Amino acid sequence: MTITPAQEAIANLINLAEKGEIDPWDVPVIEIIDRFLAELGLIGETESPQQEADLPRSGQAFLWASMLVLFKADSLHLLQEELLEIEEEEFFEEEYIETEKRSLPANLEQHIRRRTSAQPVGKRRVTLQELIEQLEHIAAEIEAAATDTSPKRSQRSRSAAIKAIAQLAHNENLTELAAQLESFLYLNLAQLASDRDYVDWENLLERWHTADASKILNQDHSPNSDLDRAGVFWALLLLSAQSKVELVQEEFYQDLSVRPLNSCVQT
Repeated sequence: MTITPAQEAIANLINLAEKGEIDPWDVPVIEIIDRFLAELGLIGETESPQQEADLPRSGQAFLWASMLVLFKADSLHLLQEELLEIEEEEFFEEEYIETEKRSLPANLEQHIRRRTSAQPVGKRRVTLQELIEQLEHIAAEIEAAATDTSPKRSQRSRSAAIKAIAQLAHNENLTELAAQLESFLYLNLAQLASDRDYVDWENLLERWHTADASKILNQDHSPNSDLDRAGVFWALLLLSAQSKVELVQEEFYQDLSVRPLNSCVQT
């Protein structure tokens, strides 16, 4: 039976908990996701991709990586919202205290207000069980997508898909492609985003294809559109893991948008 990336991740989590390297009642979600992405080669040492790889497994790992990046983005967004709520509550408490200091009423004990709930902590704790359930949910969505035979989805032959993955897996210039895409976004951001912060995925691809592709990709022949599409998406995943762009998708398998961050714009 083939072990999926999700099963490997869950096994590694349990192993870390058994070794005492993580607290099963307070798991550092962002650190764990970054660790998974590093093992997949998305962050950290990405210069030497594995030369010999099982192609179907590589494709599954590719999809798994994209879901992890989205999971990390959602986790960071929730953490930011919690921090904002805490800052707002602390601000109003300070205002109340300053007001009370200026004019303390008689019979002070009658004016003391008791909290209706405990003060929130800096972040909501995530248990090991909750994280495992989330990873299992992601794995289920990946499996559902893989078995979806809906006629609405464009179908490519198995040989064409394997060929595209093979070329990506043996392309040692993916890091270079990510750097070129970063430069492309910087030079064309005004035309791509107009008055918005986000660039539509299809619009980005269209501009990328209509640009001087042979010069951008350092190739003498016309690029394969399917391979180029996959390569651009992989480059965006790498830039996202490096906090240079933000990938936004309201729902899984729906329209994708890209927002260059300051580190990308200032490069």
